Amino acid sequence: MITMIDEIFDRQYQSGRAQLNAGIDHLFGSIGRELGKSMAAVHRFEWNAPWANSKKSTKKGARLA
Repeated sequence: MITMIDEIFDRQYQSGRAQLNAGIDHLFGSIGRELGKSMAAVHRFEWNAPWANSKKSTKKGARLA
């Protein structure tokens, strides 16, 4: 009788542990995805900045078209 209770407890424990691990995996995966998106946006801002120096040389006071 005791061994049956131990087996039931062990099955429930293993199931709960698997669910916990899956939840933690999902949490860190979603955090990683969001960080990846934000870092990609920062990279785009850095390399496509409209206020960055233009490669064209201009004379003093001349406007860019």
